[in-house]
Amino acid sequence: MALAMRMHCQNRAQKGQDDVPKRVDPDERRAAIAEAVYQVIGDRGWDAVTLRDVASTAGVSMGQVQHYFATKTEMLIFALTHMRARVLMRLQQQLAALPQPVTLRDQIRATIAVMLPVDEPGRQEAAVNIAFFSAATVTPEYATLLREGYARQLGFGRAQLAEAATDGLLNDNIDPAQEADALYFLIQGLVGPVLIGQLTPESALAILDHQLTRIFRPPSPVN
Repeated sequence: MALAMRMHCQNRAQKGQDDVPKRVDPDERRAAIAEAVYQVIGDRGWDAVTLRDVASTAGVSMGQVQHYFATKTEMLIFALTHMRARVLMRLQQQLAALPQPVTLRDQIRATIAVMLPVDEPGRQEAAVNIAFFSAATVTPEYATLLREGYARQLGFGRAQLAEAATDGLLNDNIDPAQEADALYFLIQGLVGPVLIGQLTPESALAILDHQLTRIFRPPSPVN
């Protein structure tokens, strides 16, 4: 009898635990909604983005989306800012997959190449960026975020090439800041042709490697 009572109490306690709603991490939910925005834009274009469609793609109710984002613009601004975290995560994965230790040139190449649509995540990010760029011509909030992103990426690229110059890795008469800017805007110019199939991903990467060979000294022979 006592054993049966203990089992009954344990079952009731377990049932009570199961009835408690699982805590939802707000940051994870916002990130999941941002990923749904990217998927909608990548699959159906900018005009298809609505709170309802994003909710359906994310597998949540429209009310849950509205709990985190009061308006479509607020949701899209968050999606644009979240893109940086997504790209940085992919870059870290790619760097970890390279032969170790990673050279500075390989690090710079990976940093630049991650912005090209050479794989499915990159294609989706490129399509989203182009969509935001078009919308930014009439939406000041988007334009401000994009300018801030450009400035941050240009600053990082200049710092990387400046470090390479200090380490004696660059060819003679190479201006690190100027070459960093040229590399960045070269990549921006390659995105569209790769997306529409005018250039293959391999061709785009070959153009990038050609420029890096012009900028960097040949690697020193290993003894």
